Amino acid sequence: MAKKIVRITESDLVNIVKRVLNEQGGYDDPIQMAQHGGAVIGGLKKIIDNIIELLSDNIESLKTNIPKHKRMKIMVDIGNVLDIVEDNLRKIRKEIMGNRELRAAVSSLRMSVDKGRDRLKSLSSFTSGFAHPEMPGGLTGAGMEIPSQELNDKLFDILLSISTKAEKLAFELRDEEENIIDRLGRLDNLN
Repeated sequence: MAKKIVRITESDLVNIVKRVLNEQGGYDDPIQMAQHGGAVIGGLKKIIDNIIELLSDNIESLKTNIPKHKRMKIMVDIGNVLDIVEDNLRKIRKEIMGNRELRAAVSSLRMSVDKGRDRLKSLSSFTSGFAHPEMPGGLTGAGMEIPSQELNDKLFDILLSISTKAEKLAFELRDEEENIIDRLGRLDNLN
């Protein structure tokens, strides 16, 4: 096969380099890259902040000795928040372009949130019309039969698992922010 000499202009070469850089990053242009950085990374940071707030609010409650029905009500409330977090993670995962590690971290957190929410629902749920003298307001679940300290331990394990995955996602987000800044810098140098 004979080698062919091809002549290209400097602007053609710049366009080829830009296209290669964009393909490596999964972006079409700097505007899309900036929108991705603002929307996806900002959205993920908000989710992590919500998880941190949820954890800090409830870690303190684990240290206090509160009646079991109040603890189970807290667990129902946590489950409701985790429903929202899981839904937001599902939606935002579709928007992540090109970074497999970030997608994997989001998926891992989503699975942990989903599993934690399901464990919480098995321990404590709300059933309207249910009447039990020890559990006012329709609270039901396996948590009724578990000693209070064991219930606290289970809640702590669930929250710890979610927080570990959220921390990994936070590190991936930091790496992705640096990656976007580097790509924008390379594109600026081409112009």
